[in-house]
Formats: sequence, structure tokens, C-alpha cells
Amino acid sequence: MIHETAFLGASTILGKYWTKRRHFDYLIDKENFSSTFGHSFRFMVYLDSAVANGSYAVRKDVAADTSATNYLIRHLADIKPEFTVFVTTCDMLAPDADENTPVLESSDDPYVQNRINLYRELNLQYGRVLNVHITELGAPMDCFCPLLRAMADPPAGRKALPFAPDELHQIYFPQRILGDVERCIPLGIQSIIPAMPPLTTREIVEALNPALLKRLREPLAEDPKGSRRQSIHSFQWLDPKDGYLVTKDDQIVLLKFFAGVDAL
Repeated sequence: MIHETAFLGASTILGKYWTKRRHFDYLIDKENFSSTFGHSFRFMVYLDSAVANGSYAVRKDVAADTSATNYLIRHLADIKPEFTVFVTTCDMLAPDADENTPVLESSDDPYVQNRINLYRELNLQYGRVLNVHITELGAPMDCFCPLLRAMADPPAGRKALPFAPDELHQIYFPQRILGDVERCIPLGIQSIIPAMPPLTTREIVEALNPALLKRLREPLAEDPKGSRRQSIHSFQWLDPKDGYLVTKDDQIVLLKFFAGVDAL
């Protein structure tokens, strides 16, 4: 029936926040994915596995990710949505990208290539799509954000923390996803990056667990730089006009609220 709605990835972190506040006729995970075949949906949310399961976890078995991605691509045509919200990562975008920046054509990294392939095929086969590119999901788990995990449960001893002190992080909290996406749907745009102001590892440690500052090592020339991705649409659904959803000070407040000791 064309009025039906579906959420693919319902049992994941984003899925639990989303489906708790919005009704969907079909709550889909990999175990019952085939139940969507042959159905036409008015509205569908589709989570990339790197968002659903965490990019760090997916990277640990790229062969399995490739197999799963190819399976999903083969069966895209078996589902007929009128409108799709596709939630994926920023991994197929440049570190300083905005919504006008083209997705990479290809990558030597098979994990990134899988993201590119699924993004390309889904947008080719489905007519109306809102692509949501998540930067770094703020869940204190090693599969999503090892830095937040370490702040919540620091490794024992005095060994230096395995993080680049000046690397930039754009931590996006799953609690925001429903409101941010629903503000964008009426705009009729194809792609959004719900970009948060970049914070260095050092700033995050100082905000969440300043006692660990002394365990940060010195910066190295080969350290990753991190992300400065922005949004050209942010001002259309929230106030800041600098390419980020909130100010840097507000982002630190959110960080303490959602990931601070009292929140865990």
C-alpha cells in the first residue's frame, strides 16, 4: 500500500531515537529486510551500515561490508519508495566539504568506495532523496566514537591516550537527528550535512574529563587533521549562519549535556 512507511535500521542507535517518536508501518533490520521487497512506500528512512553499526566497527571487516553493500545494491530495485531519507556518513566527501561539494568519484579505500557505491546507486534508482551526511556520531562506544568512550571510561594506568591532540572532531548527537532532518524535508533539498563546530581532541577532553589532559601526547606531523565540513543550508533551519548548526560554545554545552559524566 502506497501510504505505508518503513524504517531500515530500526534497532540501531539512530533508529531507536527516531522510531520512538515517529510511527513507521515497517521496522526493518537485516533479519527481515526481505519483507520490504515488492512494497511501495510513501516514505522510507534508509540507514547506511556505517551509520547504523559505527564506522569503526564496519572498517574492521571491510570484506563483510563489501558483501553486505553489494547485497543492498542488488535489492534496491525491489523496494519502491516515493521519498527516501538516506542517512550516511561524510566519508565520501572532502574534509572541508559542504553540500555543493561533489561526492568522490572513487577511492582507494574499499570502505569509502562502498559508501560511494551505495550512495550513487540509491540516488540513481530512487527519485526523491534527502541525503543526510553525518560527520561523527556522538555515541560513547568504540564502534562510533572511541574518544567519547575513553572520556566515559578511561583506560587504566598512565599510558598516553591514543588520540591526536589537535585533530578536529565534529560530533553529532543522535538525540538531534529527528528534529534536524524534519526541518530539512520541506526545503526540497537533495543533501544536508548537519555540521557541528569542530572541536579539537584537547578541547573535548578539557570539557569532559580535564584530569586526562596530562595523558594527551604531543602532536605529531603525521597526525590526522580531522573535519571542517560545513553546511550551506544550516541557516535555513537553525539560526547560525557560519555553516554550523550551533555556536562553538553551544556545542560544548551539548557535549557536556549528552556525553558528560552526569549524562552517562
